[in-house]
Amino acid sequence: MCDATPCRRTQARLFRYTARMMKALLMGTLLLGATPSATPDAGSDGGQVSAAATVGTVASASGRLRVEVLSSMTPLRRGVQAFQVRITDAASGKPVPGVVLSVQPWMPAMNHGISEVPRVTARDPGTFEVSDADLFMPGVWELRFTLKGTVEDSATVTLKLGR
Repeated sequence: MCDATPCRRTQARLFRYTARMMKALLMGTLLLGATPSATPDAGSDGGQVSAAATVGTVASASGRLRVEVLSSMTPLRRGVQAFQVRITDAASGKPVPGVVLSVQPWMPAMNHGISEVPRVTARDPGTFEVSDADLFMPGVWELRFTLKGTVEDSATVTLKLGR
């Protein structure tokens, strides 16, 4: 323990920071406890995206590619998500083959991502399925994509999730 004023200020800041983190942890725990099961029901499609609607489209960082994100769940709600991602050439609109896609879901307002890495499965050339993305809080999320292989690029699609 120190008696100097700067030290007391530092301790107060640390206490406030710890209190905020504990509050965030508690909220996350409460929200995770209220999410529906990620296990598909018998007779379901196993989490694959079908009858999807576009929920976000952006140009890649280089401007050469177009990244489109589709979801069968609209409006988007918090919980485990499955998305279809289409990567096309911005000029021709044709699918880009040979791309290796990775994604990092990120919640900018809370400055955190998710602990489990979403599963990315290549389908057709330029088409991927992103599944097991547990976007456990309502609010604004970013899907930060990294594209490698025949191209080196990145893109960020912003999504707004409800409760």
